[in-house]
Amino acid sequence: MITKLKNVPEVRGELMERVLLNAARLCSPIYRPHAIYTQDKNGWPGDWEGRTVLALVSHMKCLGHVPAYLDQILQCLPEHYNEKGYLGRILEEGLFDEQQFSGHNWLIRGLMEYYVLTGNEEIALSVKRIVYNLYLPAAGAYKNYPLKRGTGKDEGSYSGSFSGRSGSWLLSTDIGCAFMCLDGLSQYYSLFKDEKVFDLLREMTDVFVRIDFEGLKMQTHATLSALRGIIRLYQSTGEEPYLSAAKEIMRIYERSGMTENYANFNWFGRFDTWTEPCAITDSMMAATELFKITGDVSYLKLAQRIYFNAFSYAQRYNGGFGTDSTVGPAGKYLRPSGGGISEAYWCCTMRGAEGLAYLCENSVLTDVDGNLLIPFGGSFRCENELFSVDFESGIPYNGKYTVSAHAFSDVSIRISVFKTDDFETVYFDLKKGETGTVSGAFDPGLHEEGALETEGKKFFYGNLLLGTPNGAVEPLRIDMELGNGLQPLTNMKDVLPENTVFENRQIVF
Repeated sequence: MITKLKNVPEVRGELMERVLLNAARLCSPIYRPHAIYTQDKNGWPGDWEGRTVLALVSHMKCLGHVPAYLDQILQCLPEHYNEKGYLGRILEEGLFDEQQFSGHNWLIRGLMEYYVLTGNEEIALSVKRIVYNLYLPAAGAYKNYPLKRGTGKDEGSYSGSFSGRSGSWLLSTDIGCAFMCLDGLSQYYSLFKDEKVFDLLREMTDVFVRIDFEGLKMQTHATLSALRGIIRLYQSTGEEPYLSAAKEIMRIYERSGMTENYANFNWFGRFDTWTEPCAITDSMMAATELFKITGDVSYLKLAQRIYFNAFSYAQRYNGGFGTDSTVGPAGKYLRPSGGGISEAYWCCTMRGAEGLAYLCENSVLTDVDGNLLIPFGGSFRCENELFSVDFESGIPYNGKYTVSAHAFSDVSIRISVFKTDDFETVYFDLKKGETGTVSGAFDPGLHEEGALETEGKKFFYGNLLLGTPNGAVEPLRIDMELGNGLQPLTNMKDVLPENTVFENRQIVF
């Protein structure tokens, strides 16, 4: 099993720039204590509040200090609970609102991450009240969740809304979001080993794995958040059926839920919609976790492609995250979906914070023998009781890197750097007090591949997807700056709002 380090590496360079941009955005008025409890306009109690708390705790983990408004937000939270200890209305017995379940997933996730960092038992008790009073009453109801909708029309916008009632369930246009809470409930079980919660998780999973995601036109974000919950269930129990289910769901998503730049179609089977960075974040995390469990580098290659070509593209100049066109059957061009920066400030900006923190935490991994693996390149510093490592690289924009290791005691170190589809390893044998430095370089390789869902081809430099504003790809060459050749996808964080309307990059040829 491959794991992350105990301490978050000190990340530098572009990834840290992205973290700081997002952290600044999360200080904006709409994420402050006086505002977040009044923002919900579409019936998602707990969602805005929970995603904000999760985002701020994510920043707390990778920046090492308490964000500006986190303490005040948590202090205000109990004032807004209903008499049963959660947010929103109390429904009649036996009736369940999948949007309320989905929204509270993010609330308990944020609170649990805070509990893991601080050990605050009052926060843990607050989570338990939500779990016992909101979720556990649904035991038995998931068996009757409607797996067919039959409306004959596609519904839903950027933010989901109430779409009708079926039996015990109040349903959403974000189809299947009742299963989003596999994420939070699985984390609750991993922390507290509550068998009542495990029974509910087992019921939910038994239903979830029977869903025809394409036939139901399931929301991909709901699917992928649930997938991460199933992965966590495997990590908590070691039960093989959970891992098998996770692999199969990931396979289905790759086949029919993923765009040509490794983002997502907002719903399975609805190609002319938009991407959602919440789902992109989920997919990147899920692929990385599957690599850590299995050691299969194809998952890490997929995670790199999601990070470099979808997650990074989705971050805007203000640090928020926005939706984009769905490249695939609906078109060959990648651009922001709404003609402006298309920031999904009510959800994706906050989930992007978790994705950024996840990348920081997983910038360097360790295997069972204590060897280090560097999955995404970048630049960082890390240390343990035996040695410290400084890593500087141009990955993914080039294959150059430098590793410096300093020994606190006599030590042998093996450090493996992931390239395009395999690892390259450097070795150090150091005496106490010695420092060693190794510089390496590999050619990421310019190559073409067939498109995922359509006729045509795509060009890559390593796992970096290339495109061009004018469609000209001859002569075949790469231009890492500006010019008429193939270029990496635009760094949207560097594009001002007035210029986003001109972004229109062809990536399938």
